[in-house]
Amino acid sequence: MIPLQLQPTQSAPWSLYAVNGTSYEDTKSSFSLALSGIFGSISIACWIVLLAPQLLDQFRTKSSEGVSLLFLTAWFLGDLANLVGALWADLLRDVILLAVWFVFADTVEVSSAYYYRFFYKSRDHQSTNLVATFDDSPLDEPELTTDDVPLLSNNINTVSDSEADIIPVQSKQNFFLHYILPILGVCFAGYIGYLFRDHSPPEAPDADDTDDHLALGPQILGYTSATLYLSARVPQIIQNYQRKSTKGLSVLFFIYSTMGNVTYAFQIILFSSDPKYLLLNLSWILGSLGTVFQDAIIFVQFYMYRQKRPELLTSTPILSESNDTSI
Repeated sequence: MIPLQLQPTQSAPWSLYAVNGTSYEDTKSSFSLALSGIFGSISIACWIVLLAPQLLDQFRTKSSEGVSLLFLTAWFLGDLANLVGALWADLLRDVILLAVWFVFADTVEVSSAYYYRFFYKSRDHQSTNLVATFDDSPLDEPELTTDDVPLLSNNINTVSDSEADIIPVQSKQNFFLHYILPILGVCFAGYIGYLFRDHSPPEAPDADDTDDHLALGPQILGYTSATLYLSARVPQIIQNYQRKSTKGLSVLFFIYSTMGNVTYAFQIILFSSDPKYLLLNLSWILGSLGTVFQDAIIFVQFYMYRQKRPELLTSTPILSESNDTSI
């Protein structure tokens, strides 16, 4: 998820990106460099917790019908190519460990999705059939008379005015707890991570150790990884359109993805305004912005199909039925 083009090697740490022996750290003010570092730390924090919301949703609902398996598979292959490229390019240990974490998290998510899609449903179907065998022999059930039927049986969904006033407040509280608080938490964690980083300027690398380009193999893997990231969302967008629903997808998952890509792009732009530096990283900037554009399409789908996602509505469905006073 962090393209190889900007990842630090043993001779080019995060705080110093040199091309042909030229340090780009001197071309920006200390404030811009600090913002670049903060955005970079927030981006990493977003990538670390990225898949957690989707995993929790699948565990809670015991279903992965909403997520495209092609989407997850392409995402996994992109992170795998990123890891191989990081090892090949001999990047810093922290970067390699982060790439290992990406692959591990992807493995858990893909395994969970395939399990709930194929194995859990099969097991649940078998248990349903087992229960049905016991239902074949009907039991004597008492017949209900008209006196046993509640008079207002068709008015179960009616709520009082006081209850209707409370529901929007609860919805706002849930929105804060489920979305605003996690977003602020990730930003705070990224900022704390930046404060604990080593900000001392490293030794400038030798001119022989620097080059405008990485080795061909890691470079190919880096572009392959970026291509997989960009193309991964296409199957998900198509599936959402065909189902006319985003049920089963975590909104927070795509929020973290958008935050990670936006902060990553700002990290690059704020680090240096040198034309060579920006041109060298232009493909990754465009890749991040392209991913954000695709995420924006999915956000539009969240809005278009929100009627099937009660938790995305400003009020709960019960309010829409509160005017039904038929008996």
